Amino acid sequence: MTLEEAKEFYFQYYGFSFHMGREEPARYDGFHSLGLGKETLSAWDEELLDGLFDELRTRRDRVWIPHGNILKVIGRKYCDVGKNLGRLLGEMEHMTDLDLFQTTLVIENMAGRTEHMKDGGVYIVCSCSGPAVRMNDVMEMLISLYGADHPADDRFSQAVSRYRSAYGTWTAHFRI
Repeated sequence: MTLEEAKEFYFQYYGFSFHMGREEPARYDGFHSLGLGKETLSAWDEELLDGLFDELRTRRDRVWIPHGNILKVIGRKYCDVGKNLGRLLGEMEHMTDLDLFQTTLVIENMAGRTEHMKDGGVYIVCSCSGPAVRMNDVMEMLISLYGADHPADDRFSQAVSRYRSAYGTWTAHFRI
């Protein structure tokens, strides 16, 4: 596999090694055998993030997809984490046009979907000594858009509760 082929493969799966290995194991073996360094992967992740941020701004009907992918790429920590978390929060400050469903999914992305919530934006921000207070301000702004009249058992309310739990857990754990 050439370096150009490796880059194409990496971009095809947003650099997610789990998906690369599961979907195309032989190709992944070739990719993995190159032993690419952090410098190369960092440059590729920055390029991936530029494309994902463009998608975040232009695909308003499915904004949670690039939002979630941005979090996953930042979470690998090959990129400039602080810069890209700042970019993401800046974009999120302008998400006031999202409908309830999209807002709920963005909140879920931030909270995390696993039992321990280590896959969410809150964990990424807090574990990187990132802008936790700014993140919480942005999240509370998004929550306030739809937060007034929801039954406690609907998906939005559950997402909000999970976000607030994650925020409390990770800010305490990382002493933020």
